[in-house]
Amino acid sequence: RMWRSKCGVVMQDGYLFSDTIAKNVALVDEQVNKKKLVHAVTVANIKDHVDILPLGYNTKIGNDGVGLSQGQKQRLLIARAVYKDPQYIFFDEATNALDAHNEAVIVENLNEFFKNRTVIVVAHRLSTVKNADQIVVLDKGMITEIGTHAELTLQQGDYYQLVKNQLEL
Repeated sequence: RMWRSKCGVVMQDGYLFSDTIAKNVALVDEQVNKKKLVHAVTVANIKDHVDILPLGYNTKIGNDGVGLSQGQKQRLLIARAVYKDPQYIFFDEATNALDAHNEAVIVENLNEFFKNRTVIVVAHRLSTVKNADQIVVLDKGMITEIGTHAELTLQQGDYYQLVKNQLEL
């Protein structure tokens, strides 16, 4: 329990409950902290969407996010992790369903949120990992390279090939 209380996880296909948006984001609290809730949905770049809903944060969503797009689900799951305010954060393809604009906004917001935390991000998108302090490149379960974006790009190894393919250079 102690370890779990310090961790936040956002999986590619996380689970949303048949409940309100507020309760889905604030799972860890009996009483929703409105200030933390607004901060979390702002970081996750879904506040504007919630604000236009007739019931706002009290809008009930269906089991496993029925009625939401995959991108909206991922943003609520990111908001849940931000609301929890953990020391350790694990993202597993947590932004793969987002369009480029939403991902850019969220990554920028998260970069500030990630300060003084341990964050592990599993991702294929360059935009998600390029600002990491350390990038670990895996191939068939084996580590092939470790370094920053700049260092790995200069090496022109596996990471460079991934970047080159994404940017179609």
